[in-house]
Amino acid sequence: LVVRADDATLARYARHGADVWARNPLALISGEGQACVSCHKSVPYALVEPLLPGEYPAYSDLIANVNRRIRTWGENTPWYSDHKLAESEVVGGLPPNTLNQFLNGPGSRGVEAIFNAFIRAMHDAYADRRPQSETQEAFANMWTEQIQTGPDAGRWGWIEANLIPWEGADSDLWGAAVARVAVGLFPELASDDGLELLDAALRKAAVDTNVSLHTKAAILWCDAESSGRLLPATTTADLVSDFLSRQRDDGGWSLRELGPWVGWEGSDSDCCPKRTIRSDAYATGFVLLALSRNRHLVPDEAAPRLDDAAAWIAGELADPYPASPSYNRLMTNDAEVPEFRDNLYTNGGAMWAYLASWVHQKKRAPWDRG
Repeated sequence: LVVRADDATLARYARHGADVWARNPLALISGEGQACVSCHKSVPYALVEPLLPGEYPAYSDLIANVNRRIRTWGENTPWYSDHKLAESEVVGGLPPNTLNQFLNGPGSRGVEAIFNAFIRAMHDAYADRRPQSETQEAFANMWTEQIQTGPDAGRWGWIEANLIPWEGADSDLWGAAVARVAVGLFPELASDDGLELLDAALRKAAVDTNVSLHTKAAILWCDAESSGRLLPATTTADLVSDFLSRQRDDGGWSLRELGPWVGWEGSDSDCCPKRTIRSDAYATGFVLLALSRNRHLVPDEAAPRLDDAAAWIAGELADPYPASPSYNRLMTNDAEVPEFRDNLYTNGGAMWAYLASWVHQKKRAPWDRG
């Protein structure tokens, strides 16, 4: 039996990260007074907080902020609009227009549309209830923002800040898979035309050799949440086999091996040194989640390897709290100040790892209804 991290201990760490993000001055500018919803912290925190003992205001604040942005969708501006970028440069002491080349302002609209729908759908599914009015409106906004024509049809605009793995070359497909997970929870909120375009984009990406394994893990996950109706059985079987073949001897997976990544620590580019490849909590958690939700596709002889992954996570989540320099063993080369850099990406990785361990041990997901 794999023992998960002590819930009270994990709760302190999760809530520490939520509080740190809530006071990030650049996030507050983007979110117009409330921290914008981040891929590296807000999304995994929203998945884990309802599983923890007690209640914490950071979660209710997150949901209230998402609801506010949903209701004012036609009036508010994208997270990274030009005037917000200008304010961020002033706060960060950066020269004018420094951030414009890194942050795709219009693309942040697609990111927010997906995250609003995803978080609202999970919020309702965890409570085992029908989609509330805010959830319905979030889905409507999401479909409105979807790209309808051209080579990116079926996807959404995305941020392009090279914050690996959520803002890389194919991260819009990772986001599309997250959207598909939300649709799997409440298929009655799907747009027929939009869903057809979305599924076509994901099916193509699942077999595209240029698409990262990180994104393919998300596609494998969303196929499970659509009851296997997205991908052909041969494709899912191949993906499961591929991920099992890349599991490390210690039971984990390494994000550095789920690339290719460009311009990031661990890549072959000139910008950063090549570091030792090691298992990390984010990759191990995210891959284990995808495999656990596709448990029926894991060969019997390989099933103990999921236990190995959960055991690795249990050991990793036993590190000191609320943070330690080695936690998650995953650092990025972003320019954020150390409090955010050294805590939040590792913190988010721990949340995914905890969620995966929860799903693996209980053999169900907290969003399963009925």
